[in-house]
Amino acid sequence: MEELSEQSVFVQSTQSIDEDEILPAAICIMPPRPGTAPKHFQELHIPREQLTPVHYPIQEAQRWLTLVGKNGKVYRFPLPTILPKVIQTRFVPKGELPKDVAVDRRRRQYSKINLIEELKKAGLTDDMLQPTEEQYNLMSEFAFPHKFPLSFFDDSNYDISSPAAWFELGIVGDVHYPLPARAYLPYNRSLRSCRWVTAAVTFYNEKTDLWTLISMDDECSYEVPKLQFMFLAEDPHKYIQRIKSAVHERHKGEQLMLMELIVDCVLHDDIESTTFQSLKPIEAVLQKSKVSDQCKRRLRSEVNIVFERLMALYELEQFIIHMPKEFPQFRNISLKEFMPTAARVDFADHERRELQALEINIKEKRYGWLRTSLFYCTGSIETMMAVASQCQHIETLTIFVCTFNKPMALVDFLQSQETHSDSVSTFLKVYWPQQLTTVITLVLRALGKGWLDISLNNWTVYQMCKISQFLLQVKFRMQESMEVLLFSSLTNFANLVCDPCQQFLNLKSNYKWTSNFIDTEFPFPKPVFALTIGINEDRKVFYSTNPDEFQPSLMDVFKRGLEKVSGVRTIEADVMSSLKFAHNLFVLTVELIEDKFLTQHELMRNCYAQAVLPLKAYARHYERFINFYLLNVNEFMKDYAAACKPSSQVKWDILEYKRQKEEIRQILPAFITIGPFYVNVDNLKQFMIKKYIDLVRRIFEYYVDRMYESTDNIIDRCQEVFHKIALRPISIEHLFEIRDYALTVPEQVEHLRADIQVLWLEYDLLDSFFYNLSDHQFAMKWNAFAWPYQILVRLSTLKEEQKIDIEEFLRQHYSECQVFEERLESLNDEVQTYSLAFNPNRAQETSVDIKLTSGVIRELEKLGQTLQYRQELFELEPLSTSFLTSIMESFQPYRTLWYACANFQKLEDATLGNPIALIELEEVWNNLMNLRGELVQSLDNFSEKAEIMEVAKVFIKKIDDFVPVYQSVKDLRNENWIYLHWMELSRVIGTEIKYTASMNYQYLIRKGVLDFLREVHEISERATNDAEEIRLAFEAEEKRKQDELNALLLRKQMRKCRRDII
Repeated sequence: MEELSEQSVFVQSTQSIDEDEILPAAICIMPPRPGTAPKHFQELHIPREQLTPVHYPIQEAQRWLTLVGKNGKVYRFPLPTILPKVIQTRFVPKGELPKDVAVDRRRRQYSKINLIEELKKAGLTDDMLQPTEEQYNLMSEFAFPHKFPLSFFDDSNYDISSPAAWFELGIVGDVHYPLPARAYLPYNRSLRSCRWVTAAVTFYNEKTDLWTLISMDDECSYEVPKLQFMFLAEDPHKYIQRIKSAVHERHKGEQLMLMELIVDCVLHDDIESTTFQSLKPIEAVLQKSKVSDQCKRRLRSEVNIVFERLMALYELEQFIIHMPKEFPQFRNISLKEFMPTAARVDFADHERRELQALEINIKEKRYGWLRTSLFYCTGSIETMMAVASQCQHIETLTIFVCTFNKPMALVDFLQSQETHSDSVSTFLKVYWPQQLTTVITLVLRALGKGWLDISLNNWTVYQMCKISQFLLQVKFRMQESMEVLLFSSLTNFANLVCDPCQQFLNLKSNYKWTSNFIDTEFPFPKPVFALTIGINEDRKVFYSTNPDEFQPSLMDVFKRGLEKVSGVRTIEADVMSSLKFAHNLFVLTVELIEDKFLTQHELMRNCYAQAVLPLKAYARHYERFINFYLLNVNEFMKDYAAACKPSSQVKWDILEYKRQKEEIRQILPAFITIGPFYVNVDNLKQFMIKKYIDLVRRIFEYYVDRMYESTDNIIDRCQEVFHKIALRPISIEHLFEIRDYALTVPEQVEHLRADIQVLWLEYDLLDSFFYNLSDHQFAMKWNAFAWPYQILVRLSTLKEEQKIDIEEFLRQHYSECQVFEERLESLNDEVQTYSLAFNPNRAQETSVDIKLTSGVIRELEKLGQTLQYRQELFELEPLSTSFLTSIMESFQPYRTLWYACANFQKLEDATLGNPIALIELEEVWNNLMNLRGELVQSLDNFSEKAEIMEVAKVFIKKIDDFVPVYQSVKDLRNENWIYLHWMELSRVIGTEIKYTASMNYQYLIRKGVLDFLREVHEISERATNDAEEIRLAFEAEEKRKQDELNALLLRKQMRKCRRDII
């Protein structure tokens, strides 16, 4: 409204200026967009010959539309000739398509439109489209229903481009290509019939306003007006509107022609009297005028002609009204449209006289108004219009984002608010004053000296001139825009966040959710904040954003968003650059809406203090799912498997978990709206559903694995039974074992059948759930079912097979008995050879041979026992083993002798070679005495064989000689032997002995210790005596200390007794 009032003032001021005063046209100078203000840089001129020549090969567009004519000629059309024309601003507004997308979308839409079908829908038939201009010029006017071609009534305002612009689309390089079009052209070269065909537009004649087209149907050239064809880049719907408009105008023109013809043919009787009465005012005017008589006669003649036509039209109108059937062509026409109208009069006579009676001096009033008004010239008006335009733009802004396509998380909401408020505050504090300064400076600087001089440098003159009032008016306009901006932003943001919370204000602090999970008690069509409900490891139901954070966060962003726009500076200092102003000149901002802010701030605090109540109450509603949500499926399945529940209980568990899963699916929503909160429950819901599905799957897997193990165990039992009775016997013993086992098979089969029946019933659980077993387990199930039958079939054939096996084993037994006798003879010869072995130096080799012979004897002993047992199985006479027993008795003395000799040599080597600290003396001595006893026994056994007795004597003497060495080792192992004794032994021997933990007796032998065995024993006894004396002295000292302590305690006790008596 303010802008309109300024425009009206501008019009009045310009009308009051004298005619001889010429003013320039009003120009509204808009400020540049932010970042596009002109920048002045010094132009750099570089001679072209100093630049390196660079050639960039640019290829032409390769996208074409190709059409083939009737005679095979190919017509190529560049792509721009079929692209629709889209006009958009440089910066695409929000919500609109980019130009390329809009062009391609229109092209697709236009290509799908069938022009002929659309013309039929619009009611445009061939009768309406004819005659064409060519038909009109060459054929009779009675050949068609209409008199004139449509092109006479065409409206060129429908053209979207000039002919030159159209043909520029077909220029590629230096080649001019035709334009594709749909044209209404003659068919088969006949003027009578026309139809819509594809054509190529090649030329335009400005003089005749005709276009040259080549038809693809017959490849003939035609010259037609624009209405007779449509470019493929044009909108078919607008082209149809153009044709309908031309049809309507032609209908009106034909009606007018017919009416004019009827009126001209009407004969009027008694027109003189009517003419005389109606021409008196005209005669009076003619008498007052100062014109010639000839001119008066001509005027009377023209008036009479006009009057005749008016009367004829009036009579025709009466005929049409009373006889409409006689004039059907005028049914929908208003005759007033064809009657001449009077000239418009701006002022009535009495109004003009009233104004003149006031005797107002218009020039003086105009001068006084121009002197007092700020808008005394076009420059001030243009400047204030530009200022108003900038301020109106500010009023359309908003500090807060109040339009969201979907609910957002609180963090994203705050981030978007912060970002938007920062950008708006930056625009208000930086770009807006710059733009206002720019538009004011550009216009007022051109005015130069005067009331609005912005180059003033005198403060007194500035305050007297209109420029100070003008800038003050700009400041007030800025404050008004800021008040509108702040008020609208505050109101919109408060409505956005507080309107959904109005229903919470009457809730009590102990509010409980009374509805179910799906139906909300606090619906709102457009929730603002998005939340996700969940359960944490602390067994608490939580939201992705803590509800207690909404109140402080929203109040803080609300307050800081308004505070950011404070500090918008005024523009006096920027416009009046020659004057100095204070640095703290700002327009009023937040102060203008303080009361409203406090009201909305308090409302927001109350709303979100109450908004957390239903959220927490709804969260408490989910506590029933905590145990299952936190259930560890792996641990649960371990306990479940350990419980070994029966199949009926497993089936009940599966059905129960399936029921609970469906219950979760039914009772929990995907989302729920609670006032401004859009709570996402789907994540929690889907997690529990998947967990139930996984739990049921794991139970099935556990049960299938359990059934697999049971089936596998039964199959193993069946296979074990079958294998035992199906195995080919390797001996007569094995055969009788199979025969004895076969007697128990029928009973085992009955047990197996009972177990298989139970297994079959347990498999029914899986069948009831239509669970598909694996191919392997399915085969195992039926194999288990078939095993008892296979066992019984095998058992029926077992007896006949064993008869044949018994005869074979009997033949083998006879041959084995013969071999046994032969081996006994050979063994006897081998034992007799040991009577010739009496070399004591080959004790180890002889003991090895004795060991091999012992192995052969044990083998033959076992073989004899086996043959004796088989004799019993075959029911034959017992087999005699006396010969084997005599061989064993004769072999035993040799074995004892040579084992004792070899063992002594091993014992001697171990005692002398191992570290002294590691020798077990008691064990060595026991083994030594046992070996000597065995050798002494051998002397009795071989009393008749002197050579063998000599071997025993040799090793007995070696044992006796080894005893002093053993005693020496025992002395060295004395626990009281210390480093001093080793030093003393070194002095006795005369050689330094270095004692180490790995020192063995061989080392001492090399030092010559065998010559000093008596001295070693004496040192050992002395070490023992010294240790005993030290021990006795230590015990005596300990006893003395204990006696002194006892005496001291006794004295203390006596003193205490005396105090008690006192």
